[in-house]
Amino acid sequence: TKIKRLERYARESAEFVVKGQNENGGWAYSYGKGPTAHVDLSVAGWNIQALKAAALTGLSVNGLDSAMDKAIAYVKRCQDGTGKFAYKEKTRGKPSLTGTGVLSLQIWKNAKSKEAFKGLDWIVNNIAKDWASVNVYEWYYHAQACFQAIGVNGGQKYWDAWNKNFQQIVCGAQESDGHWPHGSHYHGDSDIYRTTMTILMLEVYYRYMPTGRTG
Repeated sequence: TKIKRLERYARESAEFVVKGQNENGGWAYSYGKGPTAHVDLSVAGWNIQALKAAALTGLSVNGLDSAMDKAIAYVKRCQDGTGKFAYKEKTRGKPSLTGTGVLSLQIWKNAKSKEAFKGLDWIVNNIAKDWASVNVYEWYYHAQACFQAIGVNGGQKYWDAWNKNFQQIVCGAQESDGHWPHGSHYHGDSDIYRTTMTILMLEVYYRYMPTGRTG
């Protein structure tokens, strides 16, 4: 917005996230610290997106670059041999966290990494074919990850594969009153949650340019 009076709050919010980072590079619920904190890739993914947004403001945020570098190392440690990313380190990868891992790498210096491409390969080789199989949390991240791949040489194929049936599946599932019905199970699932996440999915066409095109 470039509204001057908001700069202080934007900077302080970003620095709060930086200070809340766990020692292992991820983030935990309530910004817990130490080896017993519940650090997971889902919480980390939202904080990585927050810090990327802070970086895009152009404001000086103490510790942001080093926090993001540590975060990317954590994300890479969450990937398993199949290309999927795990909820927690040293566990098996999950389809629902794979887009989270890929997008995190893409938005901070690693869009061309082998880990990002391996995750993208898994995503496009395992696309749900109908709404009943769609986990909206998973697809929120998958849509962004495949779109961001456009900005990387050789990445267009991932978006092409994703976008082939994406709109038809999503728009075809919408109910007459505007909400989206239950698809694949996700804890905390509700009409408002599901519809909000689906709107964010569809906004992938309008929200951001592919990372590789924005420098």
